Amino acid sequence: MKLSHRSSFLLAIALGSFALIGGTGLTVSSAWLITMASQYPPILILGVSIVMVRFFGIFRSAARYGERVISHEAIFRKLTGIRVRLFSAFASRLKGSDFSIARQSKAVIDDVERAQEFHLRITLPGISAGIAGTVTILLSLWIKPTLVLPILLLSALFALIIPWGVRRILDPLAVEIEERENLFATEIASSSHAMIEAEIFGYGDFYRNSLVTAAKELRDIERRYFAKSSLFALMVLAALGCALVGVSLSMLHDDQLLPIQISMSIFLILVGFEGYTSWFPNLFIAGKIRRASQSIDALSAETYLEPDSSAQPEGVTVSAINCEANWGERFLQPFSCVVKAGETLVIEGPSGVGKSTFAAALLGFAQYSGSLTIGGVEVRDIADRSRYISGALQNGYIFNTTLRENLKIADAEATDEELRQILIALELESIPLDQMLGEYGRALSGGEAKRLAIARALLADSPIVILDEPLEHLDTQLAIRIQERITRLAVGKSLIVITHSTWLQYSRKLTLARE
Repeated sequence: MKLSHRSSFLLAIALGSFALIGGTGLTVSSAWLITMASQYPPILILGVSIVMVRFFGIFRSAARYGERVISHEAIFRKLTGIRVRLFSAFASRLKGSDFSIARQSKAVIDDVERAQEFHLRITLPGISAGIAGTVTILLSLWIKPTLVLPILLLSALFALIIPWGVRRILDPLAVEIEERENLFATEIASSSHAMIEAEIFGYGDFYRNSLVTAAKELRDIERRYFAKSSLFALMVLAALGCALVGVSLSMLHDDQLLPIQISMSIFLILVGFEGYTSWFPNLFIAGKIRRASQSIDALSAETYLEPDSSAQPEGVTVSAINCEANWGERFLQPFSCVVKAGETLVIEGPSGVGKSTFAAALLGFAQYSGSLTIGGVEVRDIADRSRYISGALQNGYIFNTTLRENLKIADAEATDEELRQILIALELESIPLDQMLGEYGRALSGGEAKRLAIARALLADSPIVILDEPLEHLDTQLAIRIQERITRLAVGKSLIVITHSTWLQYSRKLTLARE
């Protein structure tokens, strides 16, 4: 039977506590065995002590292994849920103007990893250390009652004072580091996109200086952070050292103590707080982990309307009634149109009017008001839009792989012969299927990249195809030939074409305008 996430986590805490207790038992019983052996005890006592040492050794290893397996399995299940929630939230609001690629990429790559580690690295070991610390106090009471006072003082320092100080002093710095890292990521993203043009026009130093300044500010804050965390680490070592020296000195003047009590007391101080000392390095970065968790919650908190998976379009007629597509701020005059199966709609309008925004809304990326339906179902309510519509957007992405793989993302079952036929139709047959296209398709010209995107859209088994500026970067004669072949390849499909060029064959035309 599969345990729930909460049950798995509780079991992991118990096993983590047992592992620490087993480690304490192993060391203390070893000290007992060594001390007793020097006094030549009966063989039975030595046999029992040896069994105890072996028991605690095996017990500790087994408990630690179980804790690792169970806690990581539970955390990774939670990690999957976080990522699904976050990607769903991202997919619901891909806005051109306010979609911060750097920040949200950092959230997916960095913050999600940190957020799922909070319980694994902070909560679980902290509780386990507390339980093991309680057992240490009870052991000190059994070994020597006067040992309880230094053990209690150390427990208070490790369980209460240091965590409180870390929360008050280190967490604010961790939050500041996190914010600076977000700004630095944004600076890198901005510079990487603008650097070529900046170098051409002679202001590349502006971006380089911005990066240097951002890196210096981040480094300065991190130095302050590590300096203060080092002081906390020094406090831990000093407290353990003082307790060990103090207890050792007090025992030298106590003639009634047995050698076994002395050795067990010293070893108890050394290992009884192992849980805390191994927990503190993670505790010192808890602020960054906590901040990452808050960042994930904030990014996924915006309203996300899950598509209605039961909504299935009846037919493939595209209908817009008083529709107005936007990226958060309205700018387009509402429009109405209908495209039935086998028809071609040409969308025109001046540059910047919102033609590409309408395409993005139809593909499910941009927002819209009014009604925009496929087969009578609102686009926003269709969970599997890729079954009904494919498209080649104005800036289609070319993957850094072969031409074959770039085409087969549209139809994984397509044969090489089918791929060659569509390449011939779009006059791309000179490019081998095995040729690597490079990052962003840099091995292709602008016209070739555009025709590759069109080939993918036409290969997809979808009854609706939307093409944004399909004749861009083409000379007049090539544009006429490509237009004729697109019309032939899209026979039977609903074709929506956004273009500034003349499109010869169409069923109806729509002209968009700004408000």
